[in-house]
Amino acid sequence: MKPSTLRARIVVFAAAFVVAVAAAAFAAVADPAPHPAQAQSLPSTFHWNSTGPLIGPKPDGSHNPQGIKDPTVVYYGGEYHVFASTASSAAGYNLMYTHFSDWSQAGSAPHYYLDRSGIGAGYRAAPEVFYYAPQRLWYLVYQDGNAAYSTNPDISNPAGWTAPKHFYGSMPQIIKNNIGNGYWVDMWVICDTANCHLFSSDDNGHLYRSQTSVANFPNGMSEPVIVMQDSNKYALWEASNVYKVDGSNQYLLIIEAIGSNGRYFRSWTSSSIAGPWSALAASESNPFAGKANVSFPSGSWTNDVSHGEMVRTVVDQSLTVPSCDMRYLYQGRDPNSGGDYNGLPWRLGLLTQTNATCDPGSTTPPTTTPPPTERSGQLRGTASGRCVDVPNQSTTDGTQVQIYDCWTGANQRWTYTTAGELSVYSGTTRKCLDASGGGTANGTAAIIWSCHGGTNQKWNLNANGTITNRQSGLCLDVSGAATANGSKVQLWSCHGGTNQQWTLA
Repeated sequence: MKPSTLRARIVVFAAAFVVAVAAAAFAAVADPAPHPAQAQSLPSTFHWNSTGPLIGPKPDGSHNPQGIKDPTVVYYGGEYHVFASTASSAAGYNLMYTHFSDWSQAGSAPHYYLDRSGIGAGYRAAPEVFYYAPQRLWYLVYQDGNAAYSTNPDISNPAGWTAPKHFYGSMPQIIKNNIGNGYWVDMWVICDTANCHLFSSDDNGHLYRSQTSVANFPNGMSEPVIVMQDSNKYALWEASNVYKVDGSNQYLLIIEAIGSNGRYFRSWTSSSIAGPWSALAASESNPFAGKANVSFPSGSWTNDVSHGEMVRTVVDQSLTVPSCDMRYLYQGRDPNSGGDYNGLPWRLGLLTQTNATCDPGSTTPPTTTPPPTERSGQLRGTASGRCVDVPNQSTTDGTQVQIYDCWTGANQRWTYTTAGELSVYSGTTRKCLDASGGGTANGTAAIIWSCHGGTNQKWNLNANGTITNRQSGLCLDVSGAATANGSKVQLWSCHGGTNQQWTLA
């Protein structure tokens, strides 16, 4: 995504070099429908079906965009929440938001222009949205000439976004030294249990990464380092996505490239966000997603599979996606369109992975247990015989749960959902069992909180009676192995004690 005064020149350069860049390909990961997928290895070859254009510009009295592009999307609260750039030759770039419960509604859903929020007017582009569980805030990361972010406690309230703040005081020196005639674009944040990492590109063949601690985020970003570089800048162009692959110690990186047949994604994997990265599907003939491996059942409408994002059902900062049944929301355009880059008629389409299986040659059992079957009941502790209880039937976010004499109250009735949540209550008061603040240390309180799909609210009910948090791997534990009414429930390293064993019935 580039400022209007610069993009026209890029088009000229891209046209001049398009034949020379056939060696590069891009692999983008897409997320599944809102149901769990069993963990498998990533395939080495991907296949996709694409919809036609689903989301296009919606002019109003103050906005007349010619293109919608650079989408980011999460599925939360029963709806898809989509943020994207709007572009026009006259007005340049800004951001928009839309939401809907089914993709059939995507084209008719209203658009909210985010210059009406605290984000304000001016150059804003290439958003990424995620829920930062330690702070209980949604973050929207984007570019405004710097690496910017805004926050919001409620993703469904587009007016609630704060004014832009920046991860850096100005463009870091290493980027200035290497950017050449390129542009600093496409900021992307992902966190592991210790650090949050900020990626960006320069349209000159370099991918950069900075980091800060989870506790210090969003402050204290380090000076960037070069993660990856290529003398053919079109082979490592822009629009990087980095994801954690569910049920594995694997991360997936995808980057957009420009080839002889249009834009496409290349892909790499690593056991660490910091790398090193090994090529997966990384050529134009075998891309993560591109013209070579995307089918259009309703008719082809674009040669470009360009800047987009996985449809994420795990919405927190871990950016966890499945290895199978992925979906990817991307930008494409009429191959016959041309002219000023900002005026190109970009539209959003949806890719659905069609691989028969993610890893057909593997005989290794999946690394996770099968997806859970929804069931409800009381969570009874083996050591105490008492049940996990929300004190005083509270519905207040942050209330720490306890054990108490079992009874039939709604504050002791838990539902283990197919998404791996342990929820209590229903309707507008529904809450999820939550590792407080996204904590991963011994002693982290087990609390109730509004359900948001983060991994600190996902649990495994294991055959040995333990309940483990998917983010930390810690066990649900009665503090001090106590058995009395009112004893607090927390997370602790699994040790096999009966104060860590439960039955749901």
